[in-house]
Amino acid sequence: MEGDLWLAIKVIACGLALVYCGYILGRDKGVKLGASNAIDRLCEGGYLKFTKIKGDIELHKLEK
Repeated sequence: MEGDLWLAIKVIACGLALVYCGYILGRDKGVKLGASNAIDRLCEGGYLKFTKIKGDIELHKLEK
């Protein structure tokens, strides 16, 4: 019985460690994707001046 309890504790601890690592590694991913999508939509809508160079977008400063 003690062996089963010890195994269950180890499995739960490893599971929590994996969830925490996934959180740490992925927490900035949503911010980067959201910012990237916002810039793309602003460019498509004509709100930003840009040029595409080899698939990359280069933004230009708006003149006043």
